[in-house]
Amino acid sequence: MDNFAINNLANMERMLYGYNSGRYMNCPSIYNGYLGNTNLMNYYNPMFRGYGNYNKDIFTQYNDATRVDNPYQTAAQGSSKVDWNNPQFRGLGDDINELGDYYVKNSAPSESFMGAVTSGLTFGLMNNPRMIAHPINSLKTTFAGDVNKMFAGIKVDKSKLNLLYNDQKGGYEILSEAYSRMHKLESLNNSKLGLFRKSIKDVKGADGKYVYDKLKLMMEKALKTGNPKKIAEATEEIKRVTNAYTGRIPEALRKMGLQDQLTWLRKKINPSQYETASKVVKKNLAESGAKMSLKSSLAHSSGIGNGLFFAAFEFLNDLVFEQKIQKAFDKDKATGWTQVAQTTIKGVGSAAGWAVGEGVGAWAGAKIGAAIGTAVAPGVGTAIGAVAGLVGGMVGSWAAGKLVHKVIGDDVGTKAEVEKMKKTAQGQQQLLQLTAQQAQDDKNISNRTFQAIQNVANYYSANA
Repeated sequence: MDNFAINNLANMERMLYGYNSGRYMNCPSIYNGYLGNTNLMNYYNPMFRGYGNYNKDIFTQYNDATRVDNPYQTAAQGSSKVDWNNPQFRGLGDDINELGDYYVKNSAPSESFMGAVTSGLTFGLMNNPRMIAHPINSLKTTFAGDVNKMFAGIKVDKSKLNLLYNDQKGGYEILSEAYSRMHKLESLNNSKLGLFRKSIKDVKGADGKYVYDKLKLMMEKALKTGNPKKIAEATEEIKRVTNAYTGRIPEALRKMGLQDQLTWLRKKINPSQYETASKVVKKNLAESGAKMSLKSSLAHSSGIGNGLFFAAFEFLNDLVFEQKIQKAFDKDKATGWTQVAQTTIKGVGSAAGWAVGEGVGAWAGAKIGAAIGTAVAPGVGTAIGAVAGLVGGMVGSWAAGKLVHKVIGDDVGTKAEVEKMKKTAQGQQQLLQLTAQQAQDDKNISNRTFQAIQNVANYYSANA
């Protein structure tokens, strides 16, 4: 074919496909050996057939011995088929990638500071379930009960209880525990459902006296002395007596032959109940001042033990709930072990964060609780001290999670999951659902991400 003919053919193609037809490799043209792969706009319709040979045309690759290799057709006809209906190959590749990046980003720790505080307060309520099960009973005891009168001396300047409450050697802790036990005792003296603890309102001891009156008198005498040891002894006695009045559910479990299991569980939850009272009192007095200095509070923090729970939860979450470890190993062993390392670092960070946070929180709670208890009410100060360590632990764990994420980056298991979803139409629809759910609660979602979600959703809606 001479140059004149080639120029005329090129001019004809420009008339058919536009001035820059050579830029579009899916358009069969002189520039790609007439090997376009799509039938969009019916590009194959111009059939330049030879006489008596209507089964072949000049655009068919096997009819062109001098063809130039077409990479698009080779990919389509190779052993690894390209899904041309996949939006990733139909101009939506950037949108799919945007969805993947958004999903990975929002799979990272996202709890806010206030969320961590709220979680700590929730743990505090869980440690005192009677506040939830018997709110009216608890409020009545707090604001109109005998316990307030018994501890009123805390607010009297220079009184024995006031001096002890503000004593840096641990008086706050001794009196707070005494208040807490008396609060529980008085609540038991009111009407109750009796599921876990029975009411002692009409219960008399072997001496014929009401149990409540006898224990109350014991605490009143101890408080008048202002002696930490006597107050601690009365507190321990009240704890042991009240713990013995179990409700209907524990009694039913005993009747079912679960006494040994219940005893094992109580030893785990409250081991001091099975030690001698004198030993427990001695230990409580020795540790009562632990929260009064930051150094000692950190040293005596139970955060490591509690933090191990969060470390275990990290593994449980990544192994069972979100299956990040399995998804990482599905890609390859190197990615799998990298995820195991990331999960381990997250667990250690959570445990350490909880330990430090609880120690700082307990120390701050003792300081603030003593000040508010003296100025406002002992009950308020006691409540603050009781939950401060839990709030501090949750905040510490939250802060550690944020820091660890900055150090180790996004979970490779999540990245592997996204890479797998992006490869198929079904996986992309799943990714669309996941990101759409995340976007519903995201007030700061970018316009780019929002548009990408819409684009992919519109595509699959039109091609459903």
